[in-house]
Amino acid sequence: SVSYVMMLVEVSQTSPTEEQIEESLAGNLCRCTGYRPILDAFRVFAKTNDSLYTNVPSHSSTKDEFVCPSTGKPCSCGSKAVCTKDAKEEKIKYQPFSYSEIDGMTYTNKELIFPSELLLRKQTYLKLSGSGGLKWYRPLRLQQVLDLKARYPDAKLVVGNTELGIETRLKGLFYPVFICVACIPELNKLSVKEDCLEIGSAVRLSELSKFFRLSIKEEAPHKVSSCRAFIEQINWFAGTQIKNVASVGGNICTASPISDLNPLWMAAGAKFHIIDCKGNIRSTAAEKFFLGYRKVDLASNEILLSVSLPWTRPFEFVKEFKQAHRRDDDIAIVNAGMRVLLEEKDSNWVVSDASIAYGGVAPLSVSAVKTKDFLIGKTWNCELLKGALEVLEKDIFLKEDAPGGMV
Repeated sequence: SVSYVMMLVEVSQTSPTEEQIEESLAGNLCRCTGYRPILDAFRVFAKTNDSLYTNVPSHSSTKDEFVCPSTGKPCSCGSKAVCTKDAKEEKIKYQPFSYSEIDGMTYTNKELIFPSELLLRKQTYLKLSGSGGLKWYRPLRLQQVLDLKARYPDAKLVVGNTELGIETRLKGLFYPVFICVACIPELNKLSVKEDCLEIGSAVRLSELSKFFRLSIKEEAPHKVSSCRAFIEQINWFAGTQIKNVASVGGNICTASPISDLNPLWMAAGAKFHIIDCKGNIRSTAAEKFFLGYRKVDLASNEILLSVSLPWTRPFEFVKEFKQAHRRDDDIAIVNAGMRVLLEEKDSNWVVSDASIAYGGVAPLSVSAVKTKDFLIGKTWNCELLKGALEVLEKDIFLKEDAPGGMV
């Protein structure tokens, strides 16, 4: 984690923010020293103001104050003439130090740079063999992937190995053939189109978040409501280290019933583009892609090619939701994606279209179809919310064995 933050400092043209530093450390569990000393150490790079963390302004003069050894705060007895001998011996001179006076960026000159020969090295087609007949392929072109899938219909496609790695190492599952698609240009494309954003299935989640942030800066505000929702959900998806390798398609095709992103794809009206081994491409709506517990609408001779996320229209809003035990690095108890399109009629805002999808309430991500039908055509107000909640309670029926175990 520390090395990752140092890389962040070295690569960045400006000082990293405290938020960036905290996000970089969020994927680690420090139960020995704890996070506080690590965060304090990296504050020199963010050049923060001490007044945000202490009761004493960073520029104030506090030469005559003392710190109490038991409380860690300025000791009031420091200004008193009468004090016990033991108390005087325990007094510690309090001299607050301003982190903003140190430029931590000067330390980066001492850091080792990433080897240039590795940066310049060209990728090659790989075929590796392991114990038990295990085969690992790393093709470089889409056609090579399709040829391998035709030869090995049950092969597992892998990018970051964040899901399959758990299944093989912790669950004892064995897959004889892996096809790494991380280097396929067609699967890593990110493009802006007139009616949507096109996202390759091998795009990493950290890259997807950057792409959405760039789109928000360059596009009209009403078009990027979905982008804002995805950015917020990705923030709590996992630690930075996981998001740097986990892919869009991997998360979709795993079809976890508690996936944080799949309900959003469904609610936002995304389309999944699928290609078979002969090069034929078909498209399906995200809400029709998930068939059952970890089952999706993919034949053995097909792979997920890309995702199309439509721009939102004026007065169309998309919102994410996630409830977990902890804020960072925790799976959801329940999550959701919600979309509503409003139009003005007779001085009232009326729901002309809507979509609500939930995760964690069934073996797969599900749409609240009855609730959607109830919303459409009605005036957007608090009474509508009350009625929708009553319909929702019947629309999404929770069985006793619902994922998460917190019915």
